[in-house]
Amino acid sequence: MKRLIVLCLGLLALVDASQSPIQQQAVDLLLDFFHSRNLVRSVFKEQAVTDVIEEVLNMGTFVQLQVELAQTHCRKQQRRTHSCHIKAGGRRQTCLACIKFGSTDPESVLDRSLHCLSDQSPVFQEVKRRHNQECENVKNAHEDRYLPGRFAFSKGQPS
Repeated sequence: MKRLIVLCLGLLALVDASQSPIQQQAVDLLLDFFHSRNLVRSVFKEQAVTDVIEEVLNMGTFVQLQVELAQTHCRKQQRRTHSCHIKAGGRRQTCLACIKFGSTDPESVLDRSLHCLSDQSPVFQEVKRRHNQECENVKNAHEDRYLPGRFAFSKGQPS
């Protein structure tokens, strides 16, 4: 049994290590969003990150991902101070995120769409479909501002 737990922890560490810094920033924003909701009383930990898309565009970097969360024994107020262990039989949540970060300042968020709910919820598939449509809007956010040659001025010699 201990070997299975060690193997699982090793795989989770490997998955976490394979995330780019901007993907980790997206996961952090998602966790902040999730824990800021009034209905959330416990700390939830990231279990798996799947369906990752990262695309560099003219006006920024677009990240789309799905994150599986598991409930821990800790209260929400202890989120940053304690090492929280996952609660056996605790609630599970699936979060869908698409975030567009600015190209000049990677810390800035140009647009985002975040949804978290139980994947056993009867409306999960509908929310996922609607979320994918919203992601297209997030991906195209501010892209109309960059049109090469749109504002081209030449300064000539005075006559």
